[in-house]
Amino acid sequence: MVGYKIISLDESGKASFEHPSKLFVLSAVLVPESFRSKLDNKIKKIKKKFFKDEEIVFHSRDMSRKKGPFSILRDPKTETAFWSEFVSVLNNKDISLIFIITNKTKAVKLGWQPKTILKRSYLRLLELFLIQLNKNKNKGKIIAESDPSQDIYLIEAHNTHQAQNQSYRNNVTSISLVSKSNFDSEVQIADALAPIAGRIFSKVAIKKKVEKIKARLVERKLLDKENSSYLESLV
Repeated sequence: MVGYKIISLDESGKASFEHPSKLFVLSAVLVPESFRSKLDNKIKKIKKKFFKDEEIVFHSRDMSRKKGPFSILRDPKTETAFWSEFVSVLNNKDISLIFIITNKTKAVKLGWQPKTILKRSYLRLLELFLIQLNKNKNKGKIIAESDPSQDIYLIEAHNTHQAQNQSYRNNVTSISLVSKSNFDSEVQIADALAPIAGRIFSKVAIKKKVEKIKARLVERKLLDKENSSYLESLV
């Protein structure tokens, strides 16, 4: 029986040039469908241990600002312990990552519009997803955190690949748009890792211990030749 791989999407920054973000990072976590339940249980245990709530939703912005229930991360020891355990779960060889990054300043110079960034980001992401599926002889399903301003571009990219690529049409069997309230652990993981991918891409000096922990995870994944991960820039 052919196995399924799930790709879960989120992002850091916005494609809009009015948004203050310098980068638009489209982030994806790829997990075998058979492993999803086990991964979800591990993430829930970490949430329960540190935040006393296994249904709390990880959101990178609130976590980095240490706001609300994430205020406990203001304690350096707690913050290091949390990220160490979180990354330890993600070190699993069955989990891979994809990051598609756009430097918005360069995009403006090329005459791109925000929709150009979104279209090209989704097209390339799904192209890499298909490469992963074909390499491992899997079929695939897409789960994305819904954003009404850009869902159309994800669906358009999906339809374009379906129309132009027989392999994609045969192997990518569904697409789901979800909210944070759907409690998909993989979507939350994609959100949590997107900012560090942007820092690695920008070659910003990473000095804080917890940032180094996250960066080493991404770098290890990128070196894995058996279950490939990708960090690519459009411009």
